[in-house]
Amino acid sequence: MRSLVIFLTEQKTYSAGQTVGPGKYVCIDCGKEYTLDKSEQDLRKCPSCSCEEYQCFPMTHIRPDIKTPEDVKNPPKRGKSNQ
Repeated sequence: MRSLVIFLTEQKTYSAGQTVGPGKYVCIDCGKEYTLDKSEQDLRKCPSCSCEEYQCFPMTHIRPDIKTPEDVKNPPKRGKSNQ
């Protein structure tokens, strides 16, 4: 049996004041990461540097070792596949 795996690597940019959904938001100036797990939240200015723009990585998986778009393209091996 063949399985089809689709990786979503699209990142979007959001600004402070926008209502956003769950995902990981990374400040484009200082790199500070914020994870929102509820939908319909207002994105605020970065408390570290006051930047108003973030890159968003939507919550499409629950793998803590996938942290960047490059990890999605080339996921780290786990378990028996790591041998």
